[in-house]
Amino acid sequence: MAKVVKKLFFFFIIFLFINFQIISAKALEIIRDTELEEFTSEIINILLSSENFDKEELRIYFINSKQVNAFVTGGKNIFINTELVIDSNNYGEYAAVLAHELAHIIGGHIFISSIEISNLNKKAFPIYLLGIMGIISGADDAGVASVMVGQASVADGFTYYSRTQEAAADQSAVKILCKNGIDAKHLIEFLKQLPDNKLNLNKKNNYRSTHPLVKNRVIWINNAIEGLNDCNFEIDKQFEKRFNLIKAKLHAFTHPYDETAAVYNKKNDNDLYASAVLDYLKGDHSDSINNLEILINRNPNNPFYKELLGEIYFSKNNYEKAVYYQLEAIKELNNKNDIFYMMMGNYLLAFDDLEKQKESISFLKKSIQINPNNAYSWYLLARAYGEMNEIAKANYATAERYYLIGERKLSYNFAQKAIEGIEKNSPEWYRTADLIEILKKEVSKNRE
Repeated sequence: MAKVVKKLFFFFIIFLFINFQIISAKALEIIRDTELEEFTSEIINILLSSENFDKEELRIYFINSKQVNAFVTGGKNIFINTELVIDSNNYGEYAAVLAHELAHIIGGHIFISSIEISNLNKKAFPIYLLGIMGIISGADDAGVASVMVGQASVADGFTYYSRTQEAAADQSAVKILCKNGIDAKHLIEFLKQLPDNKLNLNKKNNYRSTHPLVKNRVIWINNAIEGLNDCNFEIDKQFEKRFNLIKAKLHAFTHPYDETAAVYNKKNDNDLYASAVLDYLKGDHSDSINNLEILINRNPNNPFYKELLGEIYFSKNNYEKAVYYQLEAIKELNNKNDIFYMMMGNYLLAFDDLEKQKESISFLKKSIQINPNNAYSWYLLARAYGEMNEIAKANYATAERYYLIGERKLSYNFAQKAIEGIEKNSPEWYRTADLIEILKKEVSKNRE
């Protein structure tokens, strides 16, 4: 019975957050959602199709925030607030904002802040995911809490963009949009719906204070459009349909129940999707399942409906159905994704079955192969190895996890434990030895 209780996961419909500690004592709440990430990646691929730019170096982060904003830091890192997605009237407006931020990066604009975000990719990036978080019942490992929190130094106030840089970015965004079949007037439409006082709520210490007045930017954009022969393009209906579904889901996860219910109160796909999330949040699983089943019947190839349905069944302790729908979601997904594999590994760990645990390890390894910085997958992998009594490998996975979240001493200690029991010359043995060498000087210096 104790083992069963230990295996039990409580799932909450909340975000797992990376908390960036800010000098002002505020924090950025970074979320991950596969549907939003995949859609954004496709839009960016379109925007960069005519540019000589290495997309592999680009990193997109989504901030859970009610402020409408997007900004660039650290050279090739774009941050997008969730409310910006929700406030965009169509995907063309969203693409226009992305084009503007990409223009800053392509133009090599230099951003100066009081404290620059440093070494983002080396900091802790544990998994957090829109809609699901697993907490082990009765866990006494303090590392479980710390694995969900990564810290990085962030500026008190982000870059104050110069007028020249903003004008150049707007003009460049127009060219990027028009070259790739998206009407540049969407950027004007997006800006015009945001009065200047909404963009500058706190001029002293607010992200939006980095941008000039809307009226000035509209002039720059119009001038750029007039210099082009033709930039009239229709909205792609399929992209628009997908974008509206994402907006509905984001609204349900980030806004109060009554507010979302007032906006999404019909029976089309967007409303059913938002309602499914709302019902899930309030624990009304039956209605949520019914809505998702209707959506799946209408569009059986949508992986995100099945992923959410799997989450719900898992929260009901119906592990068989959770695994079934998550596997179906993985099959339908266009690109391999570390979150989806992590979730499958997580679900399989709930079974008191050796073969399922072995299968869990396989999925978690795939998750880490796609994204080695997924600290939560490393945590789950350590659990899986522990369940199978492979203690040395569990110590190794724990060392990797602590390394990612910046706990260097703990990482070093677990790596030393692991090296004693791991099979010599195996991949895990070599990586553990590397970790020990990497950390040895740092740990010794801290002791002095």
